Amino acid sequence: MTHHTANAQPPCDVTTFEAADQRQARSQFPRGLHQPEGSFRFAMDALLLARFALPAATSKKERTVADLGTGCGVVALAMLLDAPQLTATGLDIDPALTAAAQANAETLGLAERFTARTADLADIRNALPAESFDLVVSNPPYRRADQGRHAATQQRTNALFETAGGLETFVNAAGYLVRNKGRFCCIYPAERLAELMNALTAARLEPKHLRMVHSKTDREAVLVLLEARKNANSGCTIHPPLILYSGEGEATTLTPQALAFCPHLACNARGHQPTGDSA
Repeated sequence: MTHHTANAQPPCDVTTFEAADQRQARSQFPRGLHQPEGSFRFAMDALLLARFALPAATSKKERTVADLGTGCGVVALAMLLDAPQLTATGLDIDPALTAAAQANAETLGLAERFTARTADLADIRNALPAESFDLVVSNPPYRRADQGRHAATQQRTNALFETAGGLETFVNAAGYLVRNKGRFCCIYPAERLAELMNALTAARLEPKHLRMVHSKTDREAVLVLLEARKNANSGCTIHPPLILYSGEGEATTLTPQALAFCPHLACNARGHQPTGDSA
């Protein structure tokens, strides 16, 4: 006798479940990204950089991007989600972070377009060929090695302080990796803008677009978003300031301007104000 099961189900399709998990991970991004214990937790500046670097990338003239100091991969992965034609290489000196970045790419279904590599940017010439990327992005450490008290772990210290490579190390690596006339985009403390400009000039990276980031309309700029081009003619466009927050106290919220500039910020619409620390 044949017995029939009333609620019989078809065989489990692993691929279907994986696709559903990837869709969920993408819908929650950047929440849920794996960050190793003791490492520095990325902040909104990483998301601002990813969005700032995006406009030219969406024109499809750019195909390859390098993310210097990739950490858990948040900048590169945000760009890959928003610009489907891009492929990215994330570089970091910490193998635990590059492993986390690669795992995050897997979770988001971006592993075929993202490669994480452990590399010392001071020795970049032995890691990758010259002029091998259309675009280079970086959210480098913001504090000098002797500026303030170091963090509780070496991973956090490397992210916050110039202990594993200073500004010049990141900028010089960008100048080496980006193709002729290619772009370099970064985010950096506004108070160190002069240092950034000097480092860019020394690396033959000409500032072309600059946008100051303010926490509120009546506050001084805390960060600067800057795009430079390799071996370009002089001339820089100064864009209107980006204001992140409005309101006071418990009523403080992200501005419509900030959310329009970077929709990924919506996951933290009532989040903390930026401190100027690296992500």
